[in-house]
Amino acid sequence: MKKLLAILMVFITVFFSACSKESKFGIQQFTERMNKTFETDYKTSDFVLSKREDENVMFLSEENSLISVFIDNNNYIKGVSLLITADGDIENAKNTYCQMCSIFTGNDYESQMKIFSESDFFNEDIKFADGNSLITVGRYKYTVVCNDYSITFFCERV
Repeated sequence: MKKLLAILMVFITVFFSACSKESKFGIQQFTERMNKTFETDYKTSDFVLSKREDENVMFLSEENSLISVFIDNNNYIKGVSLLITADGDIENAKNTYCQMCSIFTGNDYESQMKIFSESDFFNEDIKFADGNSLITVGRYKYTVVCNDYSITFFCERV
């Protein structure tokens, strides 16, 4: 009976671990998950790579917004960001940012929005004026930086 239980536990461990989402993934998986979960139409080929000595960033410019994905040397995402200009819609940007964070952190959209609501991260101070906000929840740091010209949302693994 003990041998059967041991074999069953090994089987469960091996096969159920393959069913979970990986915590580290690249831009291809990010775009696929965004498209599948939120019915967006992001294409990996539309992102532009910017290489620096110690950091690589992939950019996607859209109307009134700029999506940035920070990747490490192994091409895994270590942070995401959304910048909107003064012509952009703040409420729409909050939803898009929450979607991006949801995919990046592995939370579902409702859980991610609950994190922002309970911490008052998405408060009335998010407007086109000087200001910023920062919260850290678990392994992730969320930041918003506002000025007269743009609002930038960041999410990074700490």
